[in-house]
Amino acid sequence: MNLGKLISISATLAFIVVSTGQLPRALKAIRIAQLQLFKESQASKWGMPMLPPPR
Repeated sequence: MNLGKLISISATLAFIVVSTGQLPRALKAIRIAQLQLFKESQASKWGMPMLPPPR
């Protein structure tokens, strides 16, 4: 997938999320995904990040 398609998909999803009023839920999901990616990519000597409890 090239960068142009990725930007187009991201902009479309952002528009849909904002227009349906689901922005807080989407932002929370993005933050959780970022923290999980950070946790999976960390070195073994790092401390544990504080993740929100799973639902």
